[in-house]
Amino acid sequence: MKKYYYVVMIFIFGIICAELTDYVICSSYHIKENLVETMEFRNLNIKDSVLSESKQIAENRNYDFAKILTVNYLGSDGHLNRLKFRGKNIKQEEKAYIQFCNDDYQKVSQGFAAIFNDLKYFPVAKSKVGSDWVGYDNSFGADRNFNGAYKHEGCDIMAEKNVSGYYPIVSVTDGVIENIGWLPKGGYRVGIRSNHDGYFYYAHLSSYTNIKKGDSIKAGTLLGYMGDTGYGEEGTKGKFDVHLHFGIYIQTEHYDELSVNPFWVLKYLENHVLYADY
Repeated sequence: MKKYYYVVMIFIFGIICAELTDYVICSSYHIKENLVETMEFRNLNIKDSVLSESKQIAENRNYDFAKILTVNYLGSDGHLNRLKFRGKNIKQEEKAYIQFCNDDYQKVSQGFAAIFNDLKYFPVAKSKVGSDWVGYDNSFGADRNFNGAYKHEGCDIMAEKNVSGYYPIVSVTDGVIENIGWLPKGGYRVGIRSNHDGYFYYAHLSSYTNIKKGDSIKAGTLLGYMGDTGYGEEGTKGKFDVHLHFGIYIQTEHYDELSVNPFWVLKYLENHVLYADY
């Protein structure tokens, strides 16, 4: 009888240990529900050097760029100052997230894909001959006030030479022109839907090239020129210095278009600049 009792106790103890082990492992791969909709995610605190290194790994090992970022982001508590996982470790970590928290993992992975997988060029072409270019800072979330207070949903790329129609604006990604025309706030703007469903927004243009809604375009396509249009009825200009408002939006469970911080994207894309004759 005692022997039977000990066997039962060992069996129960084994089950408890297995359950505890699964719980501990599951806890280590927990993802906050709808993480992509939090300011923690939307601020995209990712060093441009990490983006460059991740892109290199993706190309050398034929990995998905967004999955490299997703696994490292989740494994680093949302602050990607360095890569924690490389090589086979990436796929191992991805399998664990899929096993224990698949739905939320897919949301984060899709968010990163929409933001990063289609990036190719900085949105302002640089002159082949002149030295005047642009500057920008991290103004995402800053207070703005046009027809009521709101938060800034992008970054303003300011012209060093404050001349409307001087700087060429190019598409950062391949995609389809989803919106074009006047907005009271954004002036003459273009909205492009990328292949991985990111929405890339270019505002305050002085003019367009020969593009129209529905056109499929390649990254680097000239969209128009930097201007100072907006903050009023169509044709309004001169309410602010010449600049490009650049925004990135993703689709989430509760939002059709949710803004994310493009600052780190711009820092990364400074190493991928096109040159033009102007």
